[in-house]
Amino acid sequence: MQTISDICEQGKQIIRPFFKGAVNTMSGIGENSSKASTEVVKTAKEITVAKSNVFKSLFTFDRQLIRLAGLSGALAVGLGAYGSHVVLMDSNIPEEQKNSFRVASTYHFFGTFGLIAASLTRYPAVSGTLMAIGTAVFCGSCYYYGLTGNTVARKFAPFGGTTLIAAWLSFIL
Repeated sequence: MQTISDICEQGKQIIRPFFKGAVNTMSGIGENSSKASTEVVKTAKEITVAKSNVFKSLFTFDRQLIRLAGLSGALAVGLGAYGSHVVLMDSNIPEEQKNSFRVASTYHFFGTFGLIAASLTRYPAVSGTLMAIGTAVFCGSCYYYGLTGNTVARKFAPFGGTTLIAAWLSFIL
């Protein structure tokens, strides 16, 4: 994780070549304009490289968490569509089970976005693991209850919820 002074130093590296190129361009007008234009192109390339290094260091995603988030998001969409078209439309399923399925679907999406955000934290392995486990346990028990009506699964939801809270709190480490 970078400190603020590292980020400020990288910002200076971006700005310094720009001003250097501007001064060289102004001094080269009328005398040697091809040298000045070459210097401007060189300076523009330096700025581009410096900018890309700053953005890469600020937004480095953990690739494995992004893949897991993609899988989780696809599963959330699929289960949400199934719930919307099958579970919620079935008049034989009690309202309590339908509500459990809705909650699972909503929190599944939050967990998916949490996995993406976890890849940007200082400790992505900790945040991502907690987020994945919490989402699987909480949403899994809610989905299971919503589909089967088996109340045994509901007992696991508080453990998953607590793990999700810990995952979100791990972002501040």
